[in-house]
Amino acid sequence: MRLLCLISLVGLSSSAFAGEPMSFAGEYGHGATHDADEVVWRVQDVGTEWRLTSTGDGEVVEAHRLGEQGRAAFWDRMGWPDDSSRDADCLTWGRKPASLDDLFADAPPAPSPPGDDYGEGVLCHVPATARARIDWLDDNGSDWFYYDPIAGVMEARRLR
Repeated sequence: MRLLCLISLVGLSSSAFAGEPMSFAGEYGHGATHDADEVVWRVQDVGTEWRLTSTGDGEVVEAHRLGEQGRAAFWDRMGWPDDSSRDADCLTWGRKPASLDDLFADAPPAPSPPGDDYGEGVLCHVPATARARIDWLDDNGSDWFYYDPIAGVMEARRLR
């Protein structure tokens, strides 16, 4: 009973201890907002996938968990140590543009099967031990980051 109370106090689910994937459902923010607790994205669990809503423009996208190959492809693109992706858990949506020029030109993205590669947006949970090995993330106070082709990598926060 005490363990369950402690788990709920720190915001972890008991399934995290059973080796099950975490749930991304919740509200997220980042440091570029006016208020520290301003919600930027809402993520809803819709069965085996997720629905992400951007509160700024109301855009709704379907998202899926990145598989091991997709995480490895993203980590490689970022130039981060390969094995530091092992403990990360990432959600991605959209289809990755071939280049930033293609994104601006609205060129069709290169197709890839879901989970095998990352999309246009990526939201990841990376534990402190893995973050410590990644220069871009080692001084983040949060275990979360967000990536898109224009904004790049920014620290994110799970608000609730």
